[in-house]
Amino acid sequence: MDIKKLLLIGTLLGGVSVQAQAPQSFQEFRQGILNDFQEFRKTILDHYADFLNGTWHEYEPLQPLEKPKAPKPMDVPNVSVSKPATSPVNLPKPVLADLPESKVTPDVQEEPDDKPKTPFDVPKTVTPPEAKDIVPPTIKVNPDLGGAPLLAALPDIPRPVVSEEETPEETPAVVPVPEESREGKEPVNFYGMEILVPQVNFKIMQSMGSVADFARNWKLLDEQEVADVALEALKPKMEQMGLNDYLSFEFLCAYMDSKFPEAGSAPKMSAVHYLLSNLGYNARIALSTKTGDAILLMPSQQTLYGKVYMTLGGERYYVMAAPGVNVMGQPIATCDLPKVAAKGKKFDFRIKGLNLPMKEHKFNVQYGKLQLTGIVNENLMPLVYRYPQMDTADFAESVLDNNLRKNLVAQVKEQLGGMDQLSATNELLQFVQSGFSYATDDAFHGFEKPYFLEENLFYPKNDCEDRAIFYTYMLWNALGIENHLLFYPGHESASVALTEQVRGTSYEHNGKKYYISDPTYVGSLTGQCMPQFESTAPKIDLTLPK
Repeated sequence: MDIKKLLLIGTLLGGVSVQAQAPQSFQEFRQGILNDFQEFRKTILDHYADFLNGTWHEYEPLQPLEKPKAPKPMDVPNVSVSKPATSPVNLPKPVLADLPESKVTPDVQEEPDDKPKTPFDVPKTVTPPEAKDIVPPTIKVNPDLGGAPLLAALPDIPRPVVSEEETPEETPAVVPVPEESREGKEPVNFYGMEILVPQVNFKIMQSMGSVADFARNWKLLDEQEVADVALEALKPKMEQMGLNDYLSFEFLCAYMDSKFPEAGSAPKMSAVHYLLSNLGYNARIALSTKTGDAILLMPSQQTLYGKVYMTLGGERYYVMAAPGVNVMGQPIATCDLPKVAAKGKKFDFRIKGLNLPMKEHKFNVQYGKLQLTGIVNENLMPLVYRYPQMDTADFAESVLDNNLRKNLVAQVKEQLGGMDQLSATNELLQFVQSGFSYATDDAFHGFEKPYFLEENLFYPKNDCEDRAIFYTYMLWNALGIENHLLFYPGHESASVALTEQVRGTSYEHNGKKYYISDPTYVGSLTGQCMPQFESTAPKIDLTLPK
């Protein structure tokens, strides 16, 4: 943002002329603007119960977005049963994947047009154009007296193949923490892990009877100053574990489930919404008007697939519901809010490195001249098993375990680092082709399941996109070879930019020649492309390095 806009916003937010201020540095001036905006946002939170107690409108949710689909091969493609071109083949010019929206939240927000005259005035609410009927405050909320959980139970994940030398020990569902470390702490059952957090005493409503109770629950939490005391206890633990925005939401759900096991899902979801709002997120509480189930509406920095969503004021909000709640095709109601309420943070679904209690699972993958061994944290697997589906590039750029990746990179460098580029590329290529067993997601998991890189070392089988993510990461980070993650209809592949000439299939991009190097096409070498794609322009999902 340029200095002219900063000056303008400073004038509008501060209500005084910038020229009238005492001389100050740019950083001091900028920080003053940020402080003014944070104070303004606090005004919104102070009046949030009034908005919850105001007008609610009904909306029609939209069908989930679906990734482009084409049948994946049930059997792994093999060069021995097809005839790839060996003479030079020039592919059509590749196309870039749709550019994602900005991942950076502006640190100075635009001046809202509904700003009150003073920080103590209630900002005016806005009814988005997508709104339908007004929902009466007496509409019923599912009382859910059985204490249904917000977070799904520990998933039944496919077990990895265990070698004869390994005799796995039986591990309890929740690993207990030594008794001496429990003083002043309370446990949170988070995907089978017992996470201790400082004990905080507060109350929430046990059940709700009508939509007006969302305002009552917010006021109850505000009166106890839960935003201060609970977040002071929980934020350090969430940061220590490296939880991203979405996993922080799930951890708060687990916290409410553990702290209030008998409470209904509606007051628990309302409390999660309260904490997220006070963390600065643009989350919205909502209600499925036909079933009375409370849900959360979540704007995302990434495109999510397979999730019901709705639009409010042109912004896409994805529906997050408790296990067993089906909102497909169900009308959804939420309260009218000021425009400035939407200036909060969107949720970032990419993962930047987790630090969870360790449950060791040894792996040993070997083919040709390359062998990768080590330990992957099994506690990561339930956490991401049903993770919302993003674009392939978002999975490729996410990191579950930084230490594991450093270890893998070091092993590849040590074993292949002395080779020339083409030899090292082909050695890594055929390691990925044949070191892992192949199965489609539907055949192995029963649903579309893109892997984060680390999952390849836990599950006994993977498919094309999982291999391509693993391969392209190692190409650049271990061998320093520039590459593209490529999308074809029904297939994910890769290409490499080499300094030496290679016979086979290639394309030009930004002045460089990239050769197809397919980690699923078993037996193929760099330059050999599956025959069905030899005239197809690939889509570039990701370029490494960025």
